Amino acid sequence: MNEEDLRKFIEFTKTLLTQLQGQNEYAWFFESFNLEIVNSFFQNGANTSGPDKFQSITESDVGRIKAYLSFVDKKALNYGKEFYKDIVEDNLRKELIKDFKAMKIALKNEDIVEFGRRLYLQIENIYNYSLSELNVHELIHSNKDFYSKVPFKWSERAKSYDYDFFKSFYSFDKELKVYSPVELSKVSFNTKSVFLMHYFNYSVNKFNIDDIYFLRNKGSHRGTLNEDEKNKLQSIFNDFDKNYSFYHKVLFDVVNGIKNIR
Repeated sequence: MNEEDLRKFIEFTKTLLTQLQGQNEYAWFFESFNLEIVNSFFQNGANTSGPDKFQSITESDVGRIKAYLSFVDKKALNYGKEFYKDIVEDNLRKELIKDFKAMKIALKNEDIVEFGRRLYLQIENIYNYSLSELNVHELIHSNKDFYSKVPFKWSERAKSYDYDFFKSFYSFDKELKVYSPVELSKVSFNTKSVFLMHYFNYSVNKFNIDDIYFLRNKGSHRGTLNEDEKNKLQSIFNDFDKNYSFYHKVLFDVVNGIKNIR
């Protein structure tokens, strides 16, 4: 292997790393590259010299790495396409497939926070689309008395609570002295969950969906968590292997329970 070949390899590697840099789904690759290439080849003086090591790494090796990354991407993408094949609206389906793919890759990377965030994004997008299709503000406004006091409980054994959906989806404008619709993005996740479960008569596990929301809301801000929140996050991490299938089930229940997305 001559000098020109080596320089081409260096440029090729730099280009590959630049293309993948900053993409969470390839975090595992950078970790493996650092461990198996950088640390192994350059931080162990007893090993074979650098030039000899480099001669064993060819462009075909890097090609195999790229092929493997492509395989992981394609497999996750195909899972998403199959899972969301019945979603009728094109833009919604594409967005859901994108986040489903990222969720699967995060799971492979053992990135629990990113897994929860991507799972949450899918549920939130489904909620907002469904509520918009229902024309929820008009629906509530035209049935104000009914939606101002809706009894709901998460399970048969749970305590029933009355929900005032009118005050959740409308806010009072003190200057105009009228109630105005609240943007769906500003309505709480819990309120949207309860409204849609009541409207479409389906259910999800409250503890599991609360964990998903917690991962999205708190997982990325670990430095600012109080002691209880730190313990909660650690508990999710510790129990993730036995619980992640239940988090998947929340998504399954939402997709199958909300009828107007299919």
